[in-house]
Amino acid sequence: MAWLHIPVYLLDLGAMIYLSFVLGDIVDALDKKTKISGAFIGGVLLAAVTSLPELFTALSSVFFVNEPEYVVGDILGSIIFDLVLLAVETFMFVKNFRNAKLQKFHFINGLICFAIYALAAYAFFAPRNAQVMLGDINLMSILIFALYILSLVIQPKEKEDEAEEGEEALGEAAGESVEKGIASWSVAQIWIVFVLASVALIASSIALTYFTKFLQNDFPILTGSVAGALLLGIGTSIPEIISTFTLFRKKNYDAGFGNMIGSCTFDWAIFAVADFLTWHQWNGQVDANGEAIISQRGLFIVSADAAQFAIYGLIVAVSFVGFVALKSFTKFFESEKAKPFAYTITGIWAAACVAMYLIIFIL
Repeated sequence: MAWLHIPVYLLDLGAMIYLSFVLGDIVDALDKKTKISGAFIGGVLLAAVTSLPELFTALSSVFFVNEPEYVVGDILGSIIFDLVLLAVETFMFVKNFRNAKLQKFHFINGLICFAIYALAAYAFFAPRNAQVMLGDINLMSILIFALYILSLVIQPKEKEDEAEEGEEALGEAAGESVEKGIASWSVAQIWIVFVLASVALIASSIALTYFTKFLQNDFPILTGSVAGALLLGIGTSIPEIISTFTLFRKKNYDAGFGNMIGSCTFDWAIFAVADFLTWHQWNGQVDANGEAIISQRGLFIVSADAAQFAIYGLIVAVSFVGFVALKSFTKFFESEKAKPFAYTITGIWAAACVAMYLIIFIL
């Protein structure tokens, strides 16, 4: 019956895609019907929900299917995949993006993401005697989690006047289409659907972990980290990708960028929590004295896949910070004279990010 695992896996992905479209529409409606910052709605509320698959697949990998290596592939694979697809989707919608208003916080959040990558790279590559351990927990995990909390604290909660005016100017066509559906609901109704869709997304993400385990058993060529990156990393990134695509299509770039980068920092927080939990995990075996054999003491175990995720992810994060700085602090994209260069730079950014991602699986 192994052949059934593939169609069931694809059906689960289909459900996640549908729920992601629904969540994108809901967030856009909330952004238009409330005074909450689009960056906050996308970067905290939507990012938390769309990253719940990573959270529950990480917990399932650690406690249920006993594959901590899935966490490394899933989380690191999801983060770099999100950053790459953000570049690709920006290029797809660059025409309207040129005049969109982005809150400067996206630049700060990008720097936080870069700093987290740097901490993770240290934990992966520094010699064992140079690691700072608090018991069995790596200090880098604590710092990573602290940086995520910092990003939540400094996150703008209300709309900036300039950004709000830009959204109104850019979102007229999108607003008309939304008014026919979700935006005609009350705020309470929208929140109820938001919660229900989130619960359904959680259920489908837990199921995805089990299907990944089944498929890895069917295809032994898939290592734990590769299975995590391909089957889980891409699968659990679908909510961020689809919801951001929906927001970009509605010209809500502020919430879209917030969703993607907020998801990345949230994923790093999940990685840190998983590292807190995996140090004591038992692999079900005992030694000659009948004592439990620990399967993995922490997630910062250097493998070829993990090393490539860390190195190329760091490079992609740097490229994001530079791109957002160009958009947020200059008028380069708005200038008609620079229009061809704006398209070119966005295209080069997207192509370079895709190349970095593909190199991981080629080398």
